[in-house]
Amino acid sequence: NSAPAPPPAPTSAAAGGAAAPTGAAPPSAPAATGAAAGGAAGGGSPTGAAVPSAATSGNPIGGASGGNAKISFESPLPLTTTGSYLGKTKADVTPVSVVKGTAAEIASYNFKPADTAGKTPYYVTVNFTNKTGAPLQDEYFMMRFKVHTEPKGTGILAAPTILKSIPQCDSGKKPGTLADGQSQQQCAVYLVPDGTPPQFLAFGSVLDTQPLIWKAS
Repeated sequence: NSAPAPPPAPTSAAAGGAAAPTGAAPPSAPAATGAAAGGAAGGGSPTGAAVPSAATSGNPIGGASGGNAKISFESPLPLTTTGSYLGKTKADVTPVSVVKGTAAEIASYNFKPADTAGKTPYYVTVNFTNKTGAPLQDEYFMMRFKVHTEPKGTGILAAPTILKSIPQCDSGKKPGTLADGQSQQQCAVYLVPDGTPPQFLAFGSVLDTQPLIWKAS
């Protein structure tokens, strides 16, 4: 009789099975890396989700969706869009209207002839919501609101109306107490050079943080 046959050599399947733990490791590493990258891009990690401060990125657009878009003369907010001002006096600011007036309408203000010569009055009405976390007392927001007839430049400040109002603009209304979270409309008169209507509106100061900028029409 012939000698018994030697046992068969390990099959390729068995060899592959032994190597599986080692072979499975490389695919798992890219998967982990991809997940981490996705978390950073989607705001999953604290570092990836951090939004630059207003001083470096400009003021974020207000509203339910928030955002961190850079607001500037090159990329202004549309008129009546709410912007969140992140300076010392935090507020949500919404321009309501820009209306051209007449010399006859502002006669009761008794401006000096030199102040009105060659000028057209514009009435700017703005809604402000207190976001400071505390009440504000007699906060004349419009004192920091400017009209611009061109990009950049110093802009035009509100005319001094000395607590007087006209039917077209309640500029003389005293702000009073504005509780945190409450809103208030304020109006101011701007004397703009004839033939150069307002192009932009601005709120705030570069000495505080990036101002909010809107198209005036």
